[in-house]
Amino acid sequence: MKQEYGLKYVSRRTFTHNGVAAMLAAGTAPAFVTHARADEPNKKLGMAVVGLGGYATRSIGPEIAACQHVRLAGVVTGDAEKGKSWAKEHVFEQDAIYSYSNFDKIVSDDRIDFVHIALPNSMHAEFAIRAAQAGKHVMVEKPMAISSQQCENMIAAAKQAGVLLGVNYRLHWEPHHVTATERLSSGVIGDLTNGNYEFSWGYARALTGPNKDKVKKWLLDPKMAGGGALFDTGVYPIQAACYLTGREPVAVRGFPATRHSELFPKGIEETMSYELLFDDGFQALCRASYSQSFHQCTTLGPKGSVEILPGQKGSVFGQSGTGNPNPKRLFVNKKEIELKQTLQQAVLLDAFAVAIKQGNKTFRTPGEMGLRDIRIVERVYESAAKGGLKVSV
Repeated sequence: MKQEYGLKYVSRRTFTHNGVAAMLAAGTAPAFVTHARADEPNKKLGMAVVGLGGYATRSIGPEIAACQHVRLAGVVTGDAEKGKSWAKEHVFEQDAIYSYSNFDKIVSDDRIDFVHIALPNSMHAEFAIRAAQAGKHVMVEKPMAISSQQCENMIAAAKQAGVLLGVNYRLHWEPHHVTATERLSSGVIGDLTNGNYEFSWGYARALTGPNKDKVKKWLLDPKMAGGGALFDTGVYPIQAACYLTGREPVAVRGFPATRHSELFPKGIEETMSYELLFDDGFQALCRASYSQSFHQCTTLGPKGSVEILPGQKGSVFGQSGTGNPNPKRLFVNKKEIELKQTLQQAVLLDAFAVAIKQGNKTFRTPGEMGLRDIRIVERVYESAAKGGLKVSV
């Protein structure tokens, strides 16, 4: 089943629940917020990073300088000293350093056009909604939130405020993934039959390694993380199965496993193997795990395969985290296609800024897509709780 994204995907129930339907009916819905100026098409939009943890420091910060349409205009952090360090490094005013408690004051800060939320999963919804209510466009990290209801609330808040809401699914712009999608849709391997998609990393090893005190621990709290490996990296295989094939699953099966119960508490599965079933017979075998570092992205058909492999010290889905392109390799029927490596965050942020400046009312990776993925995640957990029985999406 294929799915169109945009305004019309939001359910009537979501609109009604948040009062937006009434506003539309009365003709009082707010105009889309745009900071574009006809005489300043190359003006960089101001971004505030919300949450200055390891991910923001390693992956977002180093790539901002490479952006053509974005500049760092502020930060939101619980650590004032860290905020000052960012202000010095990225050259923005110290009065643009906000805390989580005074975050709402950004409503009057015209230097900030949009926020990039890089907080623990459970905080995404709250700050996305608060940012939208402050009239700021919102880019949120994956997973979009820890429940489909939270995702619906975020979408409704963005629409009510007339701001753009995007999810950081940056691989929709990454050349190897884009080219793989194009080759698959061209029929180069025939009608697609099945795929194998995995994103696993060695969290278990990190928790017991020499730098264990520096490893983020909120991933071990179900209330903050939402779940285990499936919530953390499982959306990547879901994404790959959907965008590479142009399809969406109609049913799922889930099979959790935890080898290191001394490390992972109840509600935080170490591994989730899951099957995505499609109405045309396509089958995606997926896996997300904390037990080892392993990535796989292979799509098969009667005429061959399309496979994305990590380059040296690279990743199929992630990035280097150093501000350098993350090496990837693309093979079509075992023949490598050489492509340019890109800075994934910079490309995504520029695309988001351009969409804002053009007054677009949707984005290539909108909130509705994040909602779809969380619904799939919820159904996988439901199947796992039922012993792996097939559950409809």
